Amino acid sequence: MQTEGSEAVECREAAEHFPAFVGQPGLFSGGPASRAVEAHLQGCARCRGELGQYHELNQALATLATRTIEPPAWLLPSLIDSVHGHALRRLRVPSALREAPERLADPRLAAAGGALLLAGLAAGAVLVRGRRRRRRSLTTQLRAAALGA
Repeated sequence: MQTEGSEAVECREAAEHFPAFVGQPGLFSGGPASRAVEAHLQGCARCRGELGQYHELNQALATLATRTIEPPAWLLPSLIDSVHGHALRRLRVPSALREAPERLADPRLAAAGGALLLAGLAAGAVLVRGRRRRRRSLTTQLRAAALGA
């Protein structure tokens, strides 16, 4: 006689094998695991229902793979308008690119960019050095505590 807890373990173990048996020509291959699952299914209506749901899901997915879904009527004109608008925006970009080299030729702009780059590098170096110091002081404190204890 099985207790309720042992039946739940058997159901859980049997359910782990269900996906392997869905879509097979014969329900089970005849191996020891499949015989144990088949024996469990004979006595458990809940697991038979779950396996049936797997089969139904597999059939539904198979029909989706072969079905062609037509897009809504409003989608094509909307898509064409979106592509057309994107193409118009791309046509405006070359004029901005023609003006860019003139702006970049200004030596003041190059000096300002260089100064920003150096300031960023200096700030990064300060942050990294501060972290290393904090790590060293923490390590020193931990060693002192270990030696003192």
